[in-house]
Amino acid sequence: MLYQYTGNPFVDGGIWAICEWAKKKNPKELEIEDIKESTSDIIPIYLTGAWGKNLFSVFPNNVVTNPSIKNKESRLKQYFEDLISQIEPLTDSGSCISCGKRNVKDLRTKTEIPLIGSGSLINFFPFGQQGGDYCPACTLAVQFSPLIYYACGKLLLIHSNSNKVMHYWAGKAIKDIKRQISANSYSGCFDEGYKNPINALFHIIEDIIIQYDEDWVEENPSINMYHFTNYNQGPDLDIYRVPTPVFRFLACVKEPKSFTEWRKIVRRGYFNWDKIKEGEEYKNRGNSVYINLLKGRSIVKYFIDNKNRQVYGDWKLLGFYLTEVRNMGGKRLDTLKRVGDSLSEYIKDTENIKRLNQLEMASNFASFRNQLRFIEIDRIKRGYEDSLFSLDDFMEDLFPEGNLGWRETQDLLLFRIYENLHNWLVSKDDLKSKLVSDKEEEAELLEEE
Repeated sequence: MLYQYTGNPFVDGGIWAICEWAKKKNPKELEIEDIKESTSDIIPIYLTGAWGKNLFSVFPNNVVTNPSIKNKESRLKQYFEDLISQIEPLTDSGSCISCGKRNVKDLRTKTEIPLIGSGSLINFFPFGQQGGDYCPACTLAVQFSPLIYYACGKLLLIHSNSNKVMHYWAGKAIKDIKRQISANSYSGCFDEGYKNPINALFHIIEDIIIQYDEDWVEENPSINMYHFTNYNQGPDLDIYRVPTPVFRFLACVKEPKSFTEWRKIVRRGYFNWDKIKEGEEYKNRGNSVYINLLKGRSIVKYFIDNKNRQVYGDWKLLGFYLTEVRNMGGKRLDTLKRVGDSLSEYIKDTENIKRLNQLEMASNFASFRNQLRFIEIDRIKRGYEDSLFSLDDFMEDLFPEGNLGWRETQDLLLFRIYENLHNWLVSKDDLKSKLVSDKEEEAELLEEE
């Protein structure tokens, strides 16, 4: 066997590129002849101007990108042939820092392996040696990796432990290159006009989930994105990690109805979406929904339009986000739904829009807690048999973090109220009354007592 996946993103990217180019399902099927044919195919592609421009930031000073090198085609062909001639089958062990299954023949620098440093800067390498320990097979694989890069300002490399994700992604990138060949018009690495890497990452993931019919919810992949350049001066790298729960959530919203609502939620993450003009300007605007998903921050507020008292999606969609991404327990979710339903019933029964206003306007934990207390007092006076919530509900489910997480609880209760009462609230707009302060309300309640 010549190849198996290593965990090294550049090497694995190249292996996937070879497999897709040679139309092989996995590395186990690759033979030397497949590699020779693939090499012969990509040499003329790499020598085009557009691809040479991309490769300049991947393999600086190599045969393609060094302007002083003549006879580039024959030199590049010889370089590949030399590597191929040194490829050995995988063994049980080896000194290669990528595969660990073969021994190293020559030390490699950033001219051949992106982001590993140059031979003159020996502090990049162990024991002061002048290069990295990559075997010929892994070095060759890296030379194919640009075939599945994504042009996004810098270059973007997707790496996942999911064979399905990588197969579909590599297939899309290779398909674009073959389109370039058919049209005899070369544009370089796969480019869809994105310059914002986070937007590009979510676009790629959502496109794969929607376009290919798989049980994505059960796939459980980890996905990393490497946004990099490898220039001699100023090499750069940003790494973005997509948590598996976030992928599962995105997979959940692929159904048409849910996806339509999800796109509305995403649009709310763009600053001044309504002012974005026609075209694709949104591609390069920062999106706080995507950013918060990557950083593990809550996006509950984007499910709610407080101004118009409406929601995006339904409690089922929001609940999946809360349990899958926010790791919220089912008991807490059930309590929040039940309390939200009780608040909805109270507001509708009493036509007390003022109380809803005050729940919305509460700006701190004490104020919001008081509004719930006032509602409970009023419910007791009106003869409601069940309590709004128990002490355990309050401590364990509504505000388990006390005043630290109260804002999310406020958003979730308002979501349920808006979901239940949106149409009724629109029809009862005339019920809106003048707001009163907490102190005035408390004084009023005490007088009634």
